[in-house]
Amino acid sequence: MTREAGAAVSSPARLGAALRSSLTAANTVGVLGGALALGCLFTLPAPWNIRLPLYLILSIWVLLRPQVALYLLPLSVSWGALDYIGLGSLRLNSTDILVILLATAWLAGHVLRSGHQTGGPGRRERQAIPPLLLVGLAVLLISMLVSLTVAMSVKSSLKEIFKWIEVLIVVVAGSGYIRTRRQAWTIVIFSLLAALSQAALGYYQELFSIGPSSFVRGESLRVYGTFNQPNPYAGYINLSLTIALALAIASRKKQTRWLAAGASVLLALAEFFSQSRGGWLALLTASLFILLVGLPNLRPFWRMLIVGFWVLVESILIGIIPQHLFNPLLNFIGVNDISFTHPTAQQYATAERLAHWLAGIHMFLDHPWLGVGIGNYGDAYPHYTIGIFVIPLGHAHNYFINVAAEMGLVGLIAYTFFVLVIAGLSARAYHRLHCAYRELAACLTAKRRLSASSLRWRQRLARLGDDQALALGIVAALLTVLVHNMVDNLYVQGMANLMALLLIVLLRLERLALAENQQPGPKESSPRRADIQSAPILATRT
Repeated sequence: MTREAGAAVSSPARLGAALRSSLTAANTVGVLGGALALGCLFTLPAPWNIRLPLYLILSIWVLLRPQVALYLLPLSVSWGALDYIGLGSLRLNSTDILVILLATAWLAGHVLRSGHQTGGPGRRERQAIPPLLLVGLAVLLISMLVSLTVAMSVKSSLKEIFKWIEVLIVVVAGSGYIRTRRQAWTIVIFSLLAALSQAALGYYQELFSIGPSSFVRGESLRVYGTFNQPNPYAGYINLSLTIALALAIASRKKQTRWLAAGASVLLALAEFFSQSRGGWLALLTASLFILLVGLPNLRPFWRMLIVGFWVLVESILIGIIPQHLFNPLLNFIGVNDISFTHPTAQQYATAERLAHWLAGIHMFLDHPWLGVGIGNYGDAYPHYTIGIFVIPLGHAHNYFINVAAEMGLVGLIAYTFFVLVIAGLSARAYHRLHCAYRELAACLTAKRRLSASSLRWRQRLARLGDDQALALGIVAALLTVLVHNMVDNLYVQGMANLMALLLIVLLRLERLALAENQQPGPKESSPRRADIQSAPILATRT
């Protein structure tokens, strides 16, 4: 009886002790958060009963781990248009909300953390942003603010300016929060998975012909995913497709090459179903770039192809090859005998694009210095209509013409400078990674040892080779944006944020990979110039 009584008394005591040990701050917050989520689920009307708890959880998560916003950004660009919050005339989708949370976390960390604190999950790396990139963005934003003074619709201008402020936030926060190679590759993997999910949606739309009748070309439907138009859908797919192609061609790991090759096939099929000629042209340009840069052994053949191409052009110009042989191709593209008043079904898209080009050029000629105001192309278009194309599409279908029309010569110079900055930084990042890879490969070839430290250096070489392949893919992805923007505008639905994120991944990869390559292994120094000059260059694929 005594033992039973003691056990009965000790059981509540043990239970109380267990409860007291479990009442930590984290568990308390978790229980209260779960209760709040259940309360919202059963008391709020749809869709806020699900939306509000999710956004509250996301807010706390991003404030505690700002990198989460960078990981989720590719997914929000892909699917964020399906959910948005309307605040009067303001419409915020998931990408906008993520960037706002990222900016809040960055500002909170900047204010709350003292200068000597470097630990913690939200630690930023100081002075990680290339100054030239900040200058390019600042010049572009200032030119937009200047053009705001002549805008017909301030609301349209503020919407466009806010888009580029988001790009600035992604650049600043991403440069500070991407601190490891694993984080950079995680962002790329999420980008590929998001693109594959959009490809699957494109297959579904193609298989069941789900879409408006205006998207039907011939006997098939132009797929559009969640982007409402086939052209931006194709541009989005190209961003990940070119990365997958580069990894399939230039990666040092067999498993990575096979996975990237499979992803390339799936994404290329979705790109084909979009039937976007601008997307196809951008993909062709990027693919040639990847082959030319990634496979240097093929460069002699490329020289022969370039010479043959110019011989073909000259033969056409001097009449050796009859031009009527190319009429079927010109009719397919829709550039043969274009009419702005009675275009054929095949010519309609091309004629509409040309009409918007000409309208943008006329806007620039009438307002050469500051344009009609940033974001005001659609507002000014009714005064510059051509032929039957009286409905504005919102942009000039050529971003350089669009910038000239909206921001004049000042904005055109600013945007051109911004593009050149991106091109220069991207080329430098890839060149440095390529040189570092060749130097390390040459050093290992010269030593020809299989010591433990040498094996570690070979592992570094494999990682550096993969980083180089990824860098090549990101440069090609940014190239697709430049080419596609010649016939369209890809800065829609948060894609400008995704491009900025990929650019920062490229620049951070350069810095992180070179920093790792300069760290000597145990009992072995880092590669030396003498070893490099005296050693044969290791045959590489990139």
